[in-house]
Amino acid sequence: MDNPRNTAIVGVCALITLSIFLIPSQKCCAREFIESASSVNPLNNSAHQFDYLENANPLKFKPYLAYMHQLGYVSGTDQNGRNFEDTTEEIRRFWIGIQGTFSDYLAFKAVSQITNDRHNYPNENRQFGHQTFRSAYISLQVHEAFNLKIFDALTIGYGRRSGRMADEWQRSATHINTLERSAFSNKLWLSDSKKGNPLAAWTKVKKGKHTIDLALFSGTYNDWIGGWSDSLTYYMSWEVDLVSKTGLDKTDLWWSTYYQNAQTNEARLAGGNQWATTVVTRLAKGSAELHTTVAFGDNGAKPNTNRSGIFCGTVIMPMYWIIPNKHKFVTRIQYQKSSQKEGIRLNSRYARLAEKRDEQLEINAGRGDSHLSYYIGYNYYINEHNLKIVSGIKWEKLSSDDKTMYHGYTIGAGIRLLF
Repeated sequence: MDNPRNTAIVGVCALITLSIFLIPSQKCCAREFIESASSVNPLNNSAHQFDYLENANPLKFKPYLAYMHQLGYVSGTDQNGRNFEDTTEEIRRFWIGIQGTFSDYLAFKAVSQITNDRHNYPNENRQFGHQTFRSAYISLQVHEAFNLKIFDALTIGYGRRSGRMADEWQRSATHINTLERSAFSNKLWLSDSKKGNPLAAWTKVKKGKHTIDLALFSGTYNDWIGGWSDSLTYYMSWEVDLVSKTGLDKTDLWWSTYYQNAQTNEARLAGGNQWATTVVTRLAKGSAELHTTVAFGDNGAKPNTNRSGIFCGTVIMPMYWIIPNKHKFVTRIQYQKSSQKEGIRLNSRYARLAEKRDEQLEINAGRGDSHLSYYIGYNYYINEHNLKIVSGIKWEKLSSDDKTMYHGYTIGAGIRLLF
């Protein structure tokens, strides 16, 4: 029982067993299969939900499954003028889990990443089985539980969750508009050492058009719950709905920031960033949408000082529904800059992967001080976000000390399934 995984499994089983026995035996426990979405978070947008109902202790839950398969082709030139091309295929994501509520007040969610497809890397393979948790938390809707009228919503929570910064991180990978998030958006992400969401304790308040999210994140990685023995990151976000002021169909303004208190020998989030501040806007009118992100921050202390210093950047995403909820045209412009010559980095897909597969390539491991990219994409929603095809082409250029490290383009497509 000393194994933390065994302890966690026993704990989950005990919780489920206790919940079942809390339902009085003299009353019939109804099992219902519901096709409509629940109004209680996190069951919104649910396609399949199971209810074990009793007036005093209702338990509602639904399974979660996300599967994404992706193809990518890259063609470019490295810092020595050598042309190259590479093609890859992979299981991009495969997640399974469960989410639901107890008594409409207590919400829970646990999602396991069950693949780590590394077969495109030299001497590696597709790994199957539980890898890490993408999310694992419980939250209490305090305003509902205690009938607090002063707030429209007041939630407290504990567990592994996302620290939302850039617009592209305001939604799950199942709902993003592009094949891959931009490199700058990923730089801002509060990822842990396994590129997942970290442990946090938080409170979220909604009043009128305003929503405030306060959280404390831990840099300590553990596959199950984690601990608090490494860095501490203080996070705050404020969102306001300004649609009544603009006359548009959507006008969201979002400000978020974090500060990470850490020593260089401690496990840190976001690649060690000391702090970052982001302003996000989301506008929509009819079939047209415009999302923007502007941010700057500090890379924090690094053993290699070329990777420290200040960074800044912007992401602009004009989009248009050719046919609403069916065919969408997506564009994106991203630019990021750093004060040190290796203060920013490309995504791992696909140029960096090509460098791993060809020892003669030299793109400085995707590091530089200036990075510009353009993206054009087309998405076909077969069944909204539950089944869709996402495709796009991206051109990008990476420079360091005024020397081009890499320039080229990537073409990719993927199928995404959400249950």
